[in-house]
Amino acid sequence: TITIPDKDVLYLYERLQTTERMSATDALNTIIELENYYTGVKNSLIGEPSEMVDKAWHAHILNTPMYFSFCESSFGYYLHHVPYWTAGSENQQMQAIVSSSEFQIPMYTKLKNLGIQHLNETVWTHRTTELNHNIEKKDEL
Repeated sequence: TITIPDKDVLYLYERLQTTERMSATDALNTIIELENYYTGVKNSLIGEPSEMVDKAWHAHILNTPMYFSFCESSFGYYLHHVPYWTAGSENQQMQAIVSSSEFQIPMYTKLKNLGIQHLNETVWTHRTTELNHNIEKKDEL
């Protein structure tokens, strides 16, 4: 099980509340699920983080010295964040991963199957209303 260091947790807790406008409870729950995601990665699971977990991961990455130190102590290597993008789909290795049946299984399900208990389903399934609102605006034009 991966445990994010206390100093990193305090940083992420503040960042998620100030930059992502999460409540204190949502920020804490998201950090816990980021730990679960990192645990899955440590156990060779391949899959996407949820939208909320991804926001926490981005915040962690932005503090590069902190994130680098965390990666070295937790994984023994730098854990890169490689987002999927259409031009990147020309990369055959990336395309093989994204189109594999293993990748299509939600990370939430994989973490449950790994035996992680007390996963917060809301953090893994929540979609921001802002995203849905922006899509609706585009449809209206």
